[in-house]
Amino acid sequence: MIRLAALPLIVLACLAGCQSAKKNTPTTSVSAQSPGNGRETAPRAARPVAYVNAQAVTSDDLLPTLYEAAGGEALADLILDQRIAARLTQRGFVVDAQALADEKTIILKTQSDDPDTAARLLEELRSVRGLGPVRFESLLRRNAGLRMLIEDQVEVTEAAVKQAYLLRYGPKYRVRLIVTQSAQDAARLRERAIQGEAFVDLAAMHSIDASAAQGGLLSPISPADPQYPQALRNALPKLTPDQPSPVIALSDRFAVLALEDKIDSQAVEFADVKQALSDSVRLRNQRLLMEQLARELLAEAEVIVLDPTLKPAWESQRKRLTLP
Repeated sequence: MIRLAALPLIVLACLAGCQSAKKNTPTTSVSAQSPGNGRETAPRAARPVAYVNAQAVTSDDLLPTLYEAAGGEALADLILDQRIAARLTQRGFVVDAQALADEKTIILKTQSDDPDTAARLLEELRSVRGLGPVRFESLLRRNAGLRMLIEDQVEVTEAAVKQAYLLRYGPKYRVRLIVTQSAQDAARLRERAIQGEAFVDLAAMHSIDASAAQGGLLSPISPADPQYPQALRNALPKLTPDQPSPVIALSDRFAVLALEDKIDSQAVEFADVKQALSDSVRLRNQRLLMEQLARELLAEAEVIVLDPTLKPAWESQRKRLTLP
């Protein structure tokens, strides 16, 4: 994702339009009077930004390719930066150096608890995403601004912290899964498993779930994990080895589970980790609210893209962000 200069949106649109005009109309000089002589001056040539085999490369040469490659993301970042800045001004908030330092600390903590490892992983992440000094500071500033704007909406309940405790330290179940479109098909496959057919083979051949490629094997599941349907989670503690579960209704589909292994709870007291878990829940809730606000800010912006190369890149980005 290549960031464009932090120009106002109206200026960016004008530049885009000018690029388009150059491709379709003859070049005309701008009538500018030179002080004192009354003569017109020729337009200034674009400044070279690089040389290839002693031949100058200008921004005009690069812009169409840059727009096509990353213009949509860059424009979205620019719009978001503007909308965040406007909201911060309305509420009297300022993203200062301390806020940027705090934001970097948050990112480091998400990488690893070990400071050296966290720093190394962050550098690797910046390298992969092409986050140089300018773009990285922009990212920190954007996140810090979003965090300030949603902070008064963040709630950390006791129930959420206890759920986080169960997810991290509670029991988990490693299971295989068969999903079918009808209860009758699920019941038939369950009966075949009871009669001795390998559950892994039945899942691979008949399950319509993506896990069929792994013989129905899922990553260890916690009964407290809301990513899975409640009916499936309720069945986990009742599973026994070598006995498939009863047919489980999952909305418009049906499932059968087979227990592979149970991972016991870790011997960690809730009181000893409550604060760390509370901090983790707060960060997670902040992230969700920040993402929601970012989408709202982008959706409310009126964007008119004039450049024919930038326009499809922006439309693609708009679709990816599920904007209207």
